[in-house]
Amino acid sequence: MGVKRRKHSRATRKLMSLKAKGKKNPFYGKRHSSRTKRKQRLIKLGSKNPMYGRRHTTKTKNKIRAAKR
Repeated sequence: MGVKRRKHSRATRKLMSLKAKGKKNPFYGKRHSSRTKRKQRLIKLGSKNPMYGRRHTTKTKNKIRAAKR
């Protein structure tokens, strides 16, 4: 049996969003160290990247183009 998941209501999502903005966010004002950034980069490098060896479809490319406008 899988876990039943319920979606948060719009009001709840809005509240969660407001509670994590600006100074209330635990990462606010902090930066990743160069060591951490290097570790994150290595985790997704090459075949470990979920898009490795895949290509965006023409439909997806058009969606990306439209979003950048």
